[in-house]
Amino acid sequence: MKEKPYHHGNLRNQLIEAGIRLINSDGISSFSLRKVAAECEVSHTAPYSHFKNIDELVAAMGEHVTGQFMDSLRISIQGQEGKFEAVSRLGQAYIDFFVEHPQYFQFLFYHSGITIDLDNYDTDSYPPFVLFRTTAFEVFRSNGLPETEFTPQLLTLWSMVHGITALLTNNGVKYSGKWRDLLELKSIF
Repeated sequence: MKEKPYHHGNLRNQLIEAGIRLINSDGISSFSLRKVAAECEVSHTAPYSHFKNIDELVAAMGEHVTGQFMDSLRISIQGQEGKFEAVSRLGQAYIDFFVEHPQYFQFLFYHSGITIDLDNYDTDSYPPFVLFRTTAFEVFRSNGLPETEFTPQLLTLWSMVHGITALLTNNGVKYSGKWRDLLELKSIF
């Protein structure tokens, strides 16, 4: 049997990225640390220096993607808090992030087990959605929208942004236009 090479660099992140690729291509049911190790061309024991089991790796994968996603969203709205422009920028950043990393969209929304609670605002929900909701509600409030309209408007905004993202990250959907032209958030108010 061929000896696996010594691995230099950031093996933890390489295991995470390989795990995302594998789950997206093969599904969670056949996912294993051995397969991730093989994908990274390291010994089958190498992942155990970073993750004690597959659940810990999947959790780290979710944290890895969520951290990058949150950074992108936060940067997009800096200095725009409470302004309509914040919602527009947030929507654009949401789409841009996943267009740049389509594998993350598939992983997060189909394999990671995240929870987005659209009904209960007092519970812990997925942090990027909480940021989206909080930002939108600030804009609704500053524009004098009645509170009874907050949730329906939020769902309309998020559905549009998430839907455009789902379309653009799907290899089977082709669009020659500019997606930004579709993102006319101002028409909702």
